[in-house]
Amino acid sequence: MSILYGVSPSPFVRKAMLAHAHKNIPFEIKNTIPGSEDEEFRQASPTGKVPGYKTDAGTTFADSSVIIAYLERTASENSLYPENNEDYAQALWFEEWADTELMQATGALYFQRVVGPIFFKHETDLARVDEILTTLIPKVFTLLESRLTEQAWLVGDDFSIADLAVGSCLISLLHAEYSIEQSNWPKIFSYNERLLALPIVQAQLSAEKSFFKAAIS
Repeated sequence: MSILYGVSPSPFVRKAMLAHAHKNIPFEIKNTIPGSEDEEFRQASPTGKVPGYKTDAGTTFADSSVIIAYLERTASENSLYPENNEDYAQALWFEEWADTELMQATGALYFQRVVGPIFFKHETDLARVDEILTTLIPKVFTLLESRLTEQAWLVGDDFSIADLAVGSCLISLLHAEYSIEQSNWPKIFSYNERLLALPIVQAQLSAEKSFFKAAIS
């Protein structure tokens, strides 16, 4: 069985875990913090970033996008990449945007309210939180709101890598107790409700809450 190195509440580990769940691919998660000097992990991720991955064949590599692309090549069922060339390009763009700009905004709040206090004993910087809430999140949400349509998912008719990447960021906001205001972001609000209702997301949230509970106790 393949091994995923990381911790479930990490947004990029979350993304890889959701991909496995969507495609019904079993895996083992080996709890590994970023920067760990664990030898097996470092073979998969020389830079120490999570997630790292080890395939059934023993091949190792890292990065959520690489892991998911690998899964798609090895298991075509429940594809995360649209067949249409135009949709495919759009889905990849959303993934890249979510992994960079959206992640910077949502991850900043997630760190201030959750990750920093729980794992690093950092006090929440209220001035930084105010900046995130008034500047960073509105900027990325304005773009996301403009790109959402009446369709259930971001690209085409089916759940795709675009939704996986964007959704992984939105889950961080849920943990950070950020409420998406329906009056300001009606499309994002509805999209987020659909996302959180997915069984694979519910299962992921349960795993993450269990991890947080163990970390606090």
